[in-house]
Amino acid sequence: MRTLVVDDEFANRDFIVRLFQTAHLDVYGAETGSEGLEIARKFTALHFALIDHDLPDFKGIDVIRQLRAMHPQAILVMATVHDHREVVDQAFEAGADIFLVKPHGFMELYRRVLDRQPDGANLRRLIIDQYGPRPYRGPKRNTQTVAAVNR
Repeated sequence: MRTLVVDDEFANRDFIVRLFQTAHLDVYGAETGSEGLEIARKFTALHFALIDHDLPDFKGIDVIRQLRAMHPQAILVMATVHDHREVVDQAFEAGADIFLVKPHGFMELYRRVLDRQPDGANLRRLIIDQYGPRPYRGPKRNTQTVAAVNR
């Protein structure tokens, strides 16, 4: 499974690359969004990518959008310390399959990669944070607005 890890923090990138290599994945690391996109363009198929939210040259969300366009079947993970609902919604809107809050979710993600289902269903529409994994159910609705509309 061809895998890309884009994170400007060497320690994070190195840890994830080594971790995924133990799962027998073909892993490539990149420090910037530009470098990651350049690597991804060379692949006929990218199966899995983990993208940091804050990169020196791009927002991870913009990298996710471009990777989704290049590799529509890839499993794309947005990794960040920013555990804010608007960032979660933006990541999924951009094409992320998983929203992972660092550093809590790495081992859960690793377990799911090891136990991945043939269709990747256990790796789609998922939030992994300090509380564990849960499905992403879409943007949070404002209940006051909904109540006003229903009157």
